[in-house]
This record gives sequence, structure tokens and C-alpha cells, in this order.
Amino acid sequence: MDYQQPEINTEKFILELREGTDRAFALLFDQYAGQVYRYSRKFGLRHEDAEGIIQEVFLKLWQKRATLDPQRSLNAYLYKITKSYIIKRKKKLLLEKVFVQLESLDTPVADQAEMEHGLMLKDFMALIFKWAALLPRGQREVFELRNKDHLTMDEIAEKLKIPKRKVENRMYQANKTLRSKVATDKLLLWVGTGIINFL
Repeated sequence: MDYQQPEINTEKFILELREGTDRAFALLFDQYAGQVYRYSRKFGLRHEDAEGIIQEVFLKLWQKRATLDPQRSLNAYLYKITKSYIIKRKKKLLLEKVFVQLESLDTPVADQAEMEHGLMLKDFMALIFKWAALLPRGQREVFELRNKDHLTMDEIAEKLKIPKRKVENRMYQANKTLRSKVATDKLLLWVGTGIINFL
């Protein structure tokens, strides 16, 4: 965030914002929306994602306005919550990218080095496969046949001698479990921070 801009976080203004006045919120938005947008774009978010970050940041601030400390810098507070939302958005984008690859599998995962930032994605996928090893047997079996052996759903059904519908259901459950794991695992906070300049 641009710390050279004059701040508006006087005690009087914070108290007015805590009371929920439209004037105070409008002034806050006018002062900082551009900074939030530029900060989001600086870290590689697309225009529409940066616009979404603005909405999330100011909605969060509005919801928490009653807890604002009149002695605390609004600039620093906005910096902190903006960074948090950027990391969350980056994690989401990375997760979508990984699962698109896993679900399409037009090329083997092992060949992703040719893709942009392939090494990082390869490492991330290795973590996905590590978690997949802990899935219930049926889900793990389908997931690995699909993503390691690169079999189609029909081929998996034939190999396991089960209906294709059951294969699809097991794959859905496996992906659902892994998505949840990715979304909640503390390691992904580090991953999200580490990749923030690369997506």
C-alpha cells in the first residue's frame, strides 16, 4: 500500500466510521479504493479479481467498523486485510488451475514442466497425491487410476468392474475431500504466500 498518501484516520473520523455514517464510509472508500485496487494488480490479479478484492475488503471493514481502534492506522489495517484477501484469491486460482489439469489430463501430470510455473504446480500436485493416499480405498483407487495411470472413466469402470456412475461418484467424493483439505490446511497459507508473484 502507498504509505506516502495522507491518512484520514483521525480519532474523530474513526469514531464517525464506527457509528456507521455514510459520509465517513464514502470518504474512506474514496481515499483507499484506488490503493486496494493497485495493490491487488501489483500482485498479478486480473482487473475483475482486483475489483472483487475491493468489494471484499470494504465489506469486511464495514462489518467490523464497531471494533476499529481510533488509535490504529487505517492504512496499515487495510494493507493487512487486503493482503489476506489477495492470498485467499491466489490460493483459489491455484487450486482451480490444479484441478482443471487433474480433471482434463490431456497430457500426463509428469509432463507439466512445459507449462508456465510447471515446477511449482508439480510440487503442489505431489502434495495433492500425498493427501490422496489417505482417501478411502475406493476413492483412492479411482483417483490414482485417473490421475496417475491416466485412464478414462470408462476404462476405470471396466478395470474395476463397477458401473461408470460409481466411478464418477467416487471421483467426485475424492476431489471434494481434497479441495476441502487444500482450503483448510495451514501449509497452504505458506503456499499461497509463496506463489503470490507467480500466478
